[in-house]
Amino acid sequence: MALPCELMDEVLCRVPVKYLLRCRCVSKEWCSLIDSTAFIKKHLKTTTECNAPGVILTGKQSLFLTDLESLSADEEVDGVELRDPLKSVFPDADFVGAGNSLLCFCKKNACKFLIYNPATRKYRKVPDMPSMFALCFGMATATNRGFGYDHVNDDYKVVMIADFCGMLVIVYSLKSNCWTQIHDVPSDILVYPSSQKGMFASGALYWLAAKNQPDGCFIVLGFDLGPEQFKELPSPVARDGDFYFADGGSLCILEQCTKSRTDVWLKNNYGAENPWYKAFAVEKPCALGSFKAFRPIAFSRSGKNVLLEVDQDRTKLLWYDLVKKEVKDTRIYGIPSKFSAHLYRESLLQLTENVRRQKPSKDKKKKKQEKKRKKEKKQQQKRDDFLSKGFKLKL
Repeated sequence: MALPCELMDEVLCRVPVKYLLRCRCVSKEWCSLIDSTAFIKKHLKTTTECNAPGVILTGKQSLFLTDLESLSADEEVDGVELRDPLKSVFPDADFVGAGNSLLCFCKKNACKFLIYNPATRKYRKVPDMPSMFALCFGMATATNRGFGYDHVNDDYKVVMIADFCGMLVIVYSLKSNCWTQIHDVPSDILVYPSSQKGMFASGALYWLAAKNQPDGCFIVLGFDLGPEQFKELPSPVARDGDFYFADGGSLCILEQCTKSRTDVWLKNNYGAENPWYKAFAVEKPCALGSFKAFRPIAFSRSGKNVLLEVDQDRTKLLWYDLVKKEVKDTRIYGIPSKFSAHLYRESLLQLTENVRRQKPSKDKKKKKQEKKRKKEKKQQQKRDDFLSKGFKLKL
């Protein structure tokens, strides 16, 4: 007995993407359902609510895939390498960012971008920006970029910032497949070149910046992807603090207070008076051992443990118990010695381009018109022959 369509929809939206791609071959009805926009949105919503996020490991010209749930287990995990399109279609590319279910890469020393869905292995090359913008970015003293998900308009966007006679900002929209310039930009802010890649969190991109004022106070410059507007956040640390961004589950700043202590600040997303709060601190010596730096990736469901990317002789992912101050190592087989970890959500989102019909050339148009005239002339000749025979008189 066949299941009702409503029940089939509820069952399939809980199936992982790799199995859904196989299910498309079961029947035309299943293929049509799985490819529908409504089902893709429902599947992503169900995945976000019920499943742990995936983890992308980006190395030098390499990309590996695992998930947070597997890293929580005590067993060894196999890192799944994604060879295409980085090695065959888009070599020598830098990782720009992860927004919801898509990844973005940029060609080194070039303004060429590629957007990639690691779950479906599909990608789209971003069209080149208009030549007037490309010229400005080529001559700019510093450039910054970022990639994220616009939940207001259900869109994915690439943001480019250049220091060229002031701040020049352009935005690429995946939905409209074009670049646009943002004219309402701050005139008294300088984005740090070291903050090249914007950190995506809660529908906005963030960069470290400073006011063009005598005191030169540090700020966090945000860009809301929905309304496409800039906003300023005060920095949680002093001007002379040694700090940097860390794109964990939310916006995060690490402050090197002393040689032996690092404070971790998280952005408060609940509209409190203070936009930042100190989540925890790590002191040396500690269970992490000797390390150059660390970066929070994600908290466990209980909130008692945090997954840290620790920079030692080789990069490691460690679970750090915030209460007991203990560490549990993760074992991932087949990954490079140096990598950077990022969260993403598995999705069926398609990256097919809108193919425009090619206009016929002038030569083809002329040939078509000439063929039409010959056909009409032939039909006219037939009519004339018929009439001449039908009305012929005998004398």
